[in-house]
Amino acid sequence: MGPSDLMKAKIKRSILAVLHACDGVPMPETALLSVVRLHARPERPTDGDIMDALKDIEEQRYAAAVTDELTGEQTWTLTPKGTHKARQERGR
Repeated sequence: MGPSDLMKAKIKRSILAVLHACDGVPMPETALLSVVRLHARPERPTDGDIMDALKDIEEQRYAAAVTDELTGEQTWTLTPKGTHKARQERGR
């Protein structure tokens, strides 16, 4: 695993932890990006790094996005599979 793979793994763990802390309440994408950026320190992931990891998490069905029809804003929540994974990661 190279340095970029390690950072991506850390970002994924951060996304899971942040969404898990929301306890099922959908989180706006802009807020998620900001919080994950802080959570993933000392690395300094860009929005692109975080979105790349978020797409992986969505493809793996750990999280799902819903787009608000009125505002166009996306919100994110963990799926049951994502909640399980977040709990596993927390125990590490």
